[in-house]
Amino acid sequence: MKHYLFCAALCLVAFSAVRAQQSQESVQPLSKKAVKGYIYGINKTDNGGLIVTYKIAGDNKQDVSFETYAFNKRLQFISSNDANIAKEDKEDKVKTLVYATVGGCTSFDILSMKLNLHKRVLQKSWDHDKQQYVTTKVISDEVIKAKNDAGKAYKGFASYLSSGDAGDTFIIAANDKTEKKQANPFFILQLSPNLDITEKTIDVAGNQSLVYCDQLENDDVIMVFAPKKGEGDPSQYTYLRYSIKGELKSKVPFTSPSTNLLIMDARELNGAVYFCATSTKSKDAYSEVFEDYASILNPCFKEQQNDQDLRWQNKSNQKMESFHLLKFRDDKLIFASTSPIADFKSKFRASGKGASAYKGTKFSINKFFVTADEEFLIAGQLTSRAMLGSGYGALGNTPTVTSVKTYQDIICMHFDKNGQLKAQYGVERINDDKKSEIFSIEQNFYLGSDGKTLYWELLEAKGQKGYAGFMDAMNGNLTYYPHYFPRIAKINLSNTSVSDFAILGDKKYYLRKNFTGIFDEKENSITYVGHDEDYKKLWVSKYNF
Repeated sequence: MKHYLFCAALCLVAFSAVRAQQSQESVQPLSKKAVKGYIYGINKTDNGGLIVTYKIAGDNKQDVSFETYAFNKRLQFISSNDANIAKEDKEDKVKTLVYATVGGCTSFDILSMKLNLHKRVLQKSWDHDKQQYVTTKVISDEVIKAKNDAGKAYKGFASYLSSGDAGDTFIIAANDKTEKKQANPFFILQLSPNLDITEKTIDVAGNQSLVYCDQLENDDVIMVFAPKKGEGDPSQYTYLRYSIKGELKSKVPFTSPSTNLLIMDARELNGAVYFCATSTKSKDAYSEVFEDYASILNPCFKEQQNDQDLRWQNKSNQKMESFHLLKFRDDKLIFASTSPIADFKSKFRASGKGASAYKGTKFSINKFFVTADEEFLIAGQLTSRAMLGSGYGALGNTPTVTSVKTYQDIICMHFDKNGQLKAQYGVERINDDKKSEIFSIEQNFYLGSDGKTLYWELLEAKGQKGYAGFMDAMNGNLTYYPHYFPRIAKINLSNTSVSDFAILGDKKYYLRKNFTGIFDEKENSITYVGHDEDYKKLWVSKYNF
């Protein structure tokens, strides 16, 4: 018995030592002045240590001080010190924004898809405190109805802007009025700074439906089209890729795995473009099952982008029969897979209790990850709607109760290199009250050092009622904002098992949206910095993958 107890104790010590090596944390009380401030910056030092900088505002606007908290590589607290942060000043500048919307704010045009062009000239001044440019004045704001050379209005579907200061505007549009069975060509419209339109017909023939469009990180725009009823084989889709300047880069006619492919998301990774989609059991053409996809903004719609987007959302909530994953590279379809929704239940792996298998509804995709062996993991959440007070307004007026989007069941799908379903992993959301469910849970994946373990990170959201920022507090705008805390589980890629989730900080310490973690590629670790609920203690934690 003594020998057994000694061995058990030795195992417990060994297990604790492994966990200690995998994660460390430290809690440090803040000074009285730092409690009144906020985290301004987080930096890792060359020797693996950590410096957290607090910004503390004084009684007047110019009276600002800084305090740093230093930790060594093992996250042991070293010291806190006053600090001077060098500030940079820059001259004012003028920025011109050219963009597109649809419809308007009156009963006559709120449901309209007619295209509006905007030219807004802004004065931008350098904010010495924030060290960034902020808008200080609207110099001019011009809006015109977009029309072609024949004076006919355009119907808008999507609008994209180039990143940086290039100023390119890429709009997907069609003629506003056509007969239902008449082919309506789609156009790429590009705008000059004076709102002059250059029109180019999109390279797809016949009467087509826009299934999906999106902008990639390098500014390229991708599109998928499907033939309408009576326009030949309804499964003969077309994938197109254009540069932000309207130059055709790829065109791939392909056989869709379904005649009604509902694409939910697209990502580009390692030079390949991936689409996640579902489909119903119907054999009808896309146009008979769903609406054209249109993500362009109507500034007077609150939840949906516009009226057509609302119709697309409603029709896309049908029960789905299959899940699809498509991969394109250059001018070739690499694969288009089909996984029956009925298979998800038998391949479901739960972490803890309360999770359920995916049943085929549309969900919000948060993360798409490709492993070194080209297996795929798709993570997101099921969405729904709930009635919630949208805010309390200035001086604590009665809140307006409205329907809001909520994020619920956590979804993680695991596919092999050919897009075939290997497993679905599930875990219950901890905070399921309404004010928490209006915030999505950020999800990330990190590969373990053995190459066979994948770490699944959830940033669980806990909704708070209060002031989301300084200006909200100044204006008495009581609303909701999220606090986050990390949860991490291990996925064994070989046997498709998932561990229980470790909760870092024991739900006592929280991260803010702009500081959710620092990944160190060299160490293969992530460092978190947060507070207790009263903002009186600084919490730092490191998790080694």
